[in-house]
Amino acid sequence: TEVGWEESKKLDIGLDLSLFYCLKLNVDYFHEMRDGIFVQRNTIPYYTGISQSYMPYVNMGEMMNQGVDATLVFSKKIGDVDVMLRGSFTYARNKILDMDEPNNMWAYQNQTGHPLYQKFGYVALGLFKDQDEIDASPKQELGPSPRPGDIKYLDLNNDGLINTFDQKAIGYPDVPEIVYGAGASLRWKGFDFSFLFQGTAHSNFFINYNHTNAFGNAFLEQSSVLADVYNNHWSEANPDLNAKYPRLASPGAGGNNSKLSTFWMVDGSYCRLKSAELGYTIPSRITKKAGIQTLRVYLSGVNLLTFSPFKLWDPELSNVYAYPNNRTVSLALNIGF
Repeated sequence: TEVGWEESKKLDIGLDLSLFYCLKLNVDYFHEMRDGIFVQRNTIPYYTGISQSYMPYVNMGEMMNQGVDATLVFSKKIGDVDVMLRGSFTYARNKILDMDEPNNMWAYQNQTGHPLYQKFGYVALGLFKDQDEIDASPKQELGPSPRPGDIKYLDLNNDGLINTFDQKAIGYPDVPEIVYGAGASLRWKGFDFSFLFQGTAHSNFFINYNHTNAFGNAFLEQSSVLADVYNNHWSEANPDLNAKYPRLASPGAGGNNSKLSTFWMVDGSYCRLKSAELGYTIPSRITKKAGIQTLRVYLSGVNLLTFSPFKLWDPELSNVYAYPNNRTVSLALNIGF
């Protein structure tokens, strides 16, 4: 076990366990306090005559970062089979301690105390059923007057209005707090097999309203109606209050629905079979007769399977129009002379 302090602000604890001769475990815990971060002043009042664009930058930011990084390797020959198992796990969480932020009227809107890249948005309560429900609800000042099938939001400060004061921290940042991987390699006589899983957790991303609502993009391929939207949006013919998408609207007419909110929040976690390979090496007593030192035939694949609660597109890509990760399968020979 190793414990060390760097500049009295960073604590690292390393634990390395070699159990027997086949298992090795390494665990690192870190707790880092950083100060003197270069940030722009936010608490200088406007009556000083300094506009927001010209606020000075100073070294007064503070942040905490802590987590665990662990790796595990198991290697042993069991009978005629060589086995190697390996895994890794990383958890890291940061928190802003000071960014020279003025204390907001509503404490839930302060960025201080939240992770870097924390998203702030509205809490969605579903879809409006009819005009009577709209009239009985807090007034939404987020665009054109809402209509049945639009998103209904929570009035956090109970002032009877839905506006920017009703935004709060929602979800995890889009940078995962947890990253992990696991794989294995097996070898038996001339056969070999290996695979690798990778995944993330504790992350969210938000579907862009303009990517799911039709008619809102200048590019034709991004302005049509996605099949999932066409089949699952609210309409007078399908007045489902639990519909996956709000009513379709022309650009600007659905402004209430375009706001960042929990309605569009997606669980970005996933587990992927990143690679797998199956091979066979022909015995050298056979290949040497043809003047070949080694001859191996193998079948390999990349991005073979993905398990995720989000099904519409690759959860590693937060944009439906981003170029996807391709699934690749190869059959090949490896010849050595």
